[in-house]
Amino acid sequence: MNTLLAGIVIVFFGVQGVARLSAAPEHQRAAAYHFGVSLSEYRKVSGLLILGGLGLAAGLAVPPLGVAAAVVLVILMMIVAGLRVVSQDGALRVALPLAAAALTAGALVW
Repeated sequence: MNTLLAGIVIVFFGVQGVARLSAAPEHQRAAAYHFGVSLSEYRKVSGLLILGGLGLAAGLAVPPLGVAAAVVLVILMMIVAGLRVVSQDGALRVALPLAAAALTAGALVW
């Protein structure tokens, strides 16, 4: 696992998860509504971002954990990209989770 790229991905997912969970409740509700999911589901996905980052960090010491976390994060980012397509968010907003998925996979390969 590429330590530098893994570090970038770990920070990215950690910051994203914390930002979403610490957002004001009305912002969380608005985001959940935008994606067509319940507030509870939105918060669970936000928590998964944090857990995925922690799993990648643990993978630096125990590689199978990092691989499992990376696979889950790539799948999660594909789902997010799909939700962005359905929500008609535009190409840039669809490309961002796909780029995050590519970086996550890249952290394993390099």
